[in-house]
Amino acid sequence: MIDVIYNPVAGPKVTGRIEKVRACLTARGLAFQIRRTGGAGDAVMMARMASQEGADTVVAVGGDGTIHEVANGLAGTGTRLAVVPGGTGNVFAKELSLPASVEECIGLLTDGKTITVPLGKANDRYFVLLGSAGFDAEVVERMNHRQKNALGIAAYVLVGACHLFRKQPTLWLELPGRERLEVQSVIVTRGKKYGGNVIIAPAGDIEGTAFQVIGLLRKGRWAIAKFAIDALRGKHTESRHVTVRETTSVVVRSSIPSAAQVDGEYLGPLPVRFTMTDISLKIVVPQGFPGARG
Repeated sequence: MIDVIYNPVAGPKVTGRIEKVRACLTARGLAFQIRRTGGAGDAVMMARMASQEGADTVVAVGGDGTIHEVANGLAGTGTRLAVVPGGTGNVFAKELSLPASVEECIGLLTDGKTITVPLGKANDRYFVLLGSAGFDAEVVERMNHRQKNALGIAAYVLVGACHLFRKQPTLWLELPGRERLEVQSVIVTRGKKYGGNVIIAPAGDIEGTAFQVIGLLRKGRWAIAKFAIDALRGKHTESRHVTVRETTSVVVRSSIPSAAQVDGEYLGPLPVRFTMTDISLKIVVPQGFPGARG
């Protein structure tokens, strides 16, 4: 049995995509049922219920927020996660080299491969790709579905540009071995990419057992702007104002109230503890996924 979970407010593409998913699964003669979320947290409960009822695979149709919730529901189970992207950024889909069409995504159920991904945890919430604290997370906190649906990726640029002129908090990273660093912003990532196509952590490995922690050491709003430009050019790791550490845990605190996010979803105020776990998630990816270990 295949369970399909979709979020009707994830983006304008979702309604059309869910009908294509229905048609594709029917054409392949696969048994399935469709569950529609009604609010925050629904996808977590629905995914957990699907696994308990014996579903082999849960197909998440929607944006990164929907995928994040389904992943939390399936964490530590044997039920696979498959994805049909339909959100604004579709960061998860880009990290895993998923195809753009519904037909090809559904085709992966039989033609793809399954990888096992150890999950990170931010306080009490699991995450698949990345988390952050400071400027980036505060922008996520201020976003809403209406802005994203109306403007797409431009909404992040607009909100980010406005937020750049607010007072930026100083953050402290507490790493193993009692190491403490003062930074302006931090990204804690499992994979290589950020925002879809920017390679933020060249050594990132979503199937690995450690985080790549990227910290901006230089303070001030213009330092954040320069970091963003350097990241787009793939030059940020060459800067003396940027530190990159590999670790299995890090605690982030702030001098004034600030925020944390995971997988593009607002987590809550700082402090936050990021830890690698021994809980894993099975994910359906293309046969040629470059990071797959078989």
